[in-house]
Amino acid sequence: MEKKLINSNQEIHLIYYLIMDNNNINWMDDDNVQIKRLICMFDGMCQPINPGGVACYGFIIKENNKNRFYQIYEEAGIAFEPFSKESSNNVAEYMALVKLLEWLVANHYNKFCILIQGDSQLIINQLSGKYKVKSEKLKIYYDKTKTLIQRFKNLQIEWVIREKNKDADALANKAYINFLDNNYGEFYKILKPHFATDQQIKLLKNLKINPSKYLSKIEASRYLKKYNKK
Repeated sequence: MEKKLINSNQEIHLIYYLIMDNNNINWMDDDNVQIKRLICMFDGMCQPINPGGVACYGFIIKENNKNRFYQIYEEAGIAFEPFSKESSNNVAEYMALVKLLEWLVANHYNKFCILIQGDSQLIINQLSGKYKVKSEKLKIYYDKTKTLIQRFKNLQIEWVIREKNKDADALANKAYINFLDNNYGEFYKILKPHFATDQQIKLLKNLKINPSKYLSKIEASRYLKKYNKK
């Protein structure tokens, strides 16, 4: 894969993050992210309905070389059986993180200094202990994630706003579009009522927004609400 150059000063969005070192978890802040060997981003989505839609994940891995970050790997796919009860946004987010951690372990990066970024407050807060894991279904993914985390020497996980996680989001969306492109005829009757309406598409285009393929009513409403506030 061709390496993509990223300026570290443009890429990093500092808030608080979860630090894992010698099996102890604490909250801390640190603006010296340039020392990180790898920076990774993950995201998940479930469209055109949540739950019960097509849950997809995506993650990106970038390596630090002289304070510049080069993309070394990316992956996207289906997080769970489409249109099943367990197919949800939260499951997709957890699967994205699990898949990311598994790749890092399999490729022997777990002894390096790593920063992981995601925009799911639920996952970050559950891993930190701030939120309880009330869902028995999510508890399975939570336990899997915690088990993987124990295999890392210096792993930090931080929350970033959605706008700072666009690359991983785009990968998850790509997996969603690819699935529908290949299965649209089979699931047309299930999907059609949940896609954005012609009126929503028209309004988005009037706002100079190019709607993504298979955009849902929910996402269209979110975009319109956001831009109408400006």
